[in-house]
Amino acid sequence: MQSIKTYFADLSQRLGLAEELIVLSPKRRAAKQPMQLGEVQDQTEHYLDLSSGAEEGKGIFTGVWGMGAIYMFLIMSPVIFQDWEGALYVFTTAAIMFGITTAVFLLEVYWPSSSPIRFNRRTREVYFQDKDKLYHVPWDEAVAWMQESRTVTQYTGAMTETPLQLLLQRYGHAEEVIALRLNLPMGRTAETQGMFWEYLRCYMEKGPWFDERGNPVIASNRDAVLAQYRAKHKQAKIDLDHYRELVRLGIMSPGRMRATATYDAFMLPATFLRDLTAKYARQRAVRNQWHPLVKERCRPDGPTTRLYDLEVAEGLHEGAEVSAAEQAPAPR
Repeated sequence: MQSIKTYFADLSQRLGLAEELIVLSPKRRAAKQPMQLGEVQDQTEHYLDLSSGAEEGKGIFTGVWGMGAIYMFLIMSPVIFQDWEGALYVFTTAAIMFGITTAVFLLEVYWPSSSPIRFNRRTREVYFQDKDKLYHVPWDEAVAWMQESRTVTQYTGAMTETPLQLLLQRYGHAEEVIALRLNLPMGRTAETQGMFWEYLRCYMEKGPWFDERGNPVIASNRDAVLAQYRAKHKQAKIDLDHYRELVRLGIMSPGRMRATATYDAFMLPATFLRDLTAKYARQRAVRNQWHPLVKERCRPDGPTTRLYDLEVAEGLHEGAEVSAAEQAPAPR
């Protein structure tokens, strides 16, 4: 896919960033060892899904309405024991609030959102779908890069940001190219992002299962990977151990630790409902929003041709040829 590489070279030169970018390749190591940063939403024998970040805002409105309904009912509950009319008013108000919460929950779960970023080992291709637009790039021709920067503000102090991006082309519209961020850049250094890219590279080249050094293993570590993802994205928690560690390091005062823990406890109904909504929205997105061409290529018995091969067959990439090996790449 020469157009992707040419596009990246022209873009970096035009913006004057050629010397600042750290270019990553599927063919060479990016770090001494791989590291999973908690963005891996699912990992199977045939594909790996990265959270696209679209679910970060999912469930917030459901959580706010649900928390309001719960606390309003608790505040008004003493009226129940005073007279029948008061009890009827309380239950009617509670029913309306919980009804709105349910409606918001269904709206957030069924509202279309981006699917994860999928790395398919069977076809050696990367997919991303934004509503009805499907993007892809062959893994062996992928162009990724990162750029580390450091910003200082009066609100957050010094912060390091390192966006890790990958170029993809829209299926059927090769001239439409997007730069897709693989994860959130805040607090990430070039070293940690390089280790994350190495994790993806180990999955595609050595996987599906490997140890912390990147060496292939037979046993599946899928449960450990998913547990790390759930732990990172779970907001309904009071992380006292983390707060105590911050106090020990002098970053947080004991008073602030108690105030933060109290706030977390107060927000538990909202964060619990947010986690629940995000979970079901994520499951629905993965199940229903992938293009049929992607779904069939993720089945164990599905076709092994790449979307790029289909485009070449339709004459969308002039001068490109599809070899027999490319038409049926074997999983590694």
